[in-house]
Amino acid sequence: MLRTFWRILVFLLFSSTVARSQEESDRTAWKHDGFVQQRFVIQGTGDRNNPLRKKLEPPLSGDEVFVRYRLRYDASTVDLPGDADGEFFVCWLDETEGNTTSTHSGGIPNIGLHVSQAQNHFMVRLNSGTERYGPPLEGDRDYLIVARLWKSSPGEKQPFDQLDLWVDPQADQENSPQASIAHRTSLAEVRWMGFSTGRKTEFDDRIEVWDIDIATSWRKVLGLTEDLSPGMTNIPEPPVRTVAFDDVLPILESHCFDCHSGPDAEEGVRLDVLDEVLNQTAPRSADESRLFQLASNGEMPPDGPYLTDEELQTLHAWIDEGLVWDESKLPTPVPETDHWAFQPIRDVPIPDVMNKEWVRTPVDNFIARRHEEQGITPAPEAGPATLRRRLSLDLHGLPVSGELDNSHVDTATIDQMLSDPAYGERWGRHWLDVARWAESNGHQHNRDRPHAWRYRDWVVDAFASNMPYDKFVLKQLAGDELAPVTEDQLIATGFLAAARYSGNELDKEIQRNDILVDIVNTTSSAFLGLTMECAQCHTHKFDPVSIRDYYRFQAFFAKGQPGNLLLSPQGSEAGQLVTERWQIFDAVHNRMVNIKRKQGHPEPIYIIPKSVIGGMRAEEKARFNALDKQIAGLPQTWGFYSPATGAPGILTMPHEMRWPLPRDLDSLRQRTTSLLIRGDVMSRGPEVDPGWPLVFGASPEQMDKPRTALANWMTSRDNPLTARVWVNRIWQWHFGRGLVVSSNDFGTQGTAPSHPDLLDYLAGELLKSDWDTRHIHQLIVNSATYRQSSQFSEENADRDPDNLTYWRWHPRRLEAEAIRDSILAVSGELDRTVGGSSVPEGSPRRSLYLNQKRDNLPDQQMLFDSANGIVSCSRRRVSTTALQPLWLLNSEFVTQAAEKFAKRAGTVEHAIELAYGRPPEPEELAILEQLEQKHGLASVCLAILNSNEFLYVP
Repeated sequence: MLRTFWRILVFLLFSSTVARSQEESDRTAWKHDGFVQQRFVIQGTGDRNNPLRKKLEPPLSGDEVFVRYRLRYDASTVDLPGDADGEFFVCWLDETEGNTTSTHSGGIPNIGLHVSQAQNHFMVRLNSGTERYGPPLEGDRDYLIVARLWKSSPGEKQPFDQLDLWVDPQADQENSPQASIAHRTSLAEVRWMGFSTGRKTEFDDRIEVWDIDIATSWRKVLGLTEDLSPGMTNIPEPPVRTVAFDDVLPILESHCFDCHSGPDAEEGVRLDVLDEVLNQTAPRSADESRLFQLASNGEMPPDGPYLTDEELQTLHAWIDEGLVWDESKLPTPVPETDHWAFQPIRDVPIPDVMNKEWVRTPVDNFIARRHEEQGITPAPEAGPATLRRRLSLDLHGLPVSGELDNSHVDTATIDQMLSDPAYGERWGRHWLDVARWAESNGHQHNRDRPHAWRYRDWVVDAFASNMPYDKFVLKQLAGDELAPVTEDQLIATGFLAAARYSGNELDKEIQRNDILVDIVNTTSSAFLGLTMECAQCHTHKFDPVSIRDYYRFQAFFAKGQPGNLLLSPQGSEAGQLVTERWQIFDAVHNRMVNIKRKQGHPEPIYIIPKSVIGGMRAEEKARFNALDKQIAGLPQTWGFYSPATGAPGILTMPHEMRWPLPRDLDSLRQRTTSLLIRGDVMSRGPEVDPGWPLVFGASPEQMDKPRTALANWMTSRDNPLTARVWVNRIWQWHFGRGLVVSSNDFGTQGTAPSHPDLLDYLAGELLKSDWDTRHIHQLIVNSATYRQSSQFSEENADRDPDNLTYWRWHPRRLEAEAIRDSILAVSGELDRTVGGSSVPEGSPRRSLYLNQKRDNLPDQQMLFDSANGIVSCSRRRVSTTALQPLWLLNSEFVTQAAEKFAKRAGTVEHAIELAYGRPPEPEELAILEQLEQKHGLASVCLAILNSNEFLYVP
């Protein structure tokens, strides 16, 4: 009996209380077993137990709930799964209290610890068996656990069905949870929260929990200050500067540089390079800076002379004022690297090979040389029918149409195919993957972007018209900076504007930084094949890209932001409409704020746009709605615009989306870019100017049109990456695998090129042809390499089992869009209309034109591994799941298409010709005619639609 008593006893200890928000203090006290104060030490019972729980007053039924608690697990009591059962401990949120032994697990949010992959991991779950895991647990360490429970469908009566987890989050990481789970529950309101132990939690386990809070926003749960209004920021104003770099340099020279300067600095710590100084300091917080602590404690320099009080004051002020640095006096060393991708593109001679008869284009010389080096014999050429089908699927994403043609496929035929609008649609979709394009904001609110479709059509037109790739780059990065400004150029900036943003009321600076981070990461990977995101918080661990390089690159985009841009020439009239609309809105907003202020509401007072519109008087709302209707009818595009560097006369249209961004154009003109310490918006370091990574040489000091300068540098002949990255993408989209497999990462952690000489030859040809993409197509698809059959050879496979030398054609499954489009095409239902606003999923138009809403893409696209539009997709994965054949056999879309296909074909023979682009084989025809006799032609057509020959590029 006594043993049982001790097993269920919970020791509850007192520690210093933590300042609580008013939001928490209004709620009732914890209900508990024992004597509870502010810090709790919980021990297990060896079974499910709820030692600590609390009723929430009022209950929480809004669209999102945030919970936080701090946790420490005694290392001596942590069981490792390999040695014992591991650990289990959760915080739960529920409608009911239950009792001491209630499980609080079936459809109930759990945030805590569980076992995964032989380790104890932090985890979240919405039901047993749906766990998603974060980082592993370490004993004797204090953790801050933050979770967000939210509803994908807003509304008080809607259930919570999303749960996110952060462990030790930074203020700017709201949109980057470490684990997330989506699972439907019946929980629409949270009335109780508590903590549970389980069977893995033994009596001697010691779990400390404290600083527990529930909140309704990210900033509140982290204890951050709130914004006062949609246009304000929480960024601390930089202090008045009292110390110049010239005041600090003599101190560093006399006390530090003897040991900590130059490439051979002691302990690898250099204080003559800004990027390295940042590793030893916390700008604007000298007392937390290791450099100042060591100097003020007399630990550095170890042998003296020590800093005087005056020198310490100067050093302290210099750090507190943000570490002003003079590059002219202590320039950043130019990184040196021998990595292949950073070397100039070589002028590669075309190899001389023995198998000259096989060679059709210079591409084959490079491939044949590798064949001959490894004793490989290439596969024979594919037949005309196979080659036509291959080209049609590869270039158009559609099966061969028209009468069967067994004639030789020549250059003129390929030219004709490259001039077809279907080529622009097919290859435009490839680029949209890279551009992470979609038609909604993403994140929890995921509001639509009704004008984003214009960028999709611009990309299609760019490929169809064979726009030179350097112009393709320039318009996407700097279309608004080019004068005279054109609709075409504004629409092209949709590449930059495709970045996601959440649209919450608060954290506008963090959200704006998230957009810039997205733009930097996508731009660098899409055009340069660089993973610059690794340098956002610290100098890149592998590539020669520093944290300062990262923020200099970000500075190219800092004075602009996404928005709806007017395409109509009636600029002045449209401007008057927009001005009047905002005047009404701002007047109502200010009136509502003043009313709440008089009622005694605490600051900050924030009123969301929906409430502002709802608070309008009848005459205000009538005029406001009329203006909105007029503005909505004007031609617009979702683009990127900078009032500081863009061409004059560009008008931005209203785009509320809960105002994550300021609409005051003057504030954009005045923006500067600071290096963010550890990527934290609230920890700003020195200001930086626009510039590309130093490893590629110096950037101009003055750039009136910074993004234009960036695009021109990217497409200059001195840039070693852009041409290589582009021809590699073209090769990948033809063969399914790039010469560099990691097509978004040409850095040291990416894969080396399988044929480096061929890569440089193609890059050189792109430059010599003035960035002509079709020239590269012709070199590839006219080659003997491309025209090989898929015939297998055991002898070749022994020498090259992965076909790295391209000794045969490797069939690959069609992408989601091409599968659907091919089914519509053979059924005779495909609507070939080109361009225009997006259509719903049930439309017979090409899949390219289906609405692309983030996190809610058409089911078939998700089933067959479509790009998600969230991050740049350089290469689609190809999965095989049980749901795919189920959809192909049983979905209403496919079964109806099979019936229409049968009506169109009329006979088995014609069905094969339509689907495969070839006449049937006698044995094949006999088998399928037997199937027709038993089950009808529609069943034959359904079988054809499910065949590998139909679903693969042959």
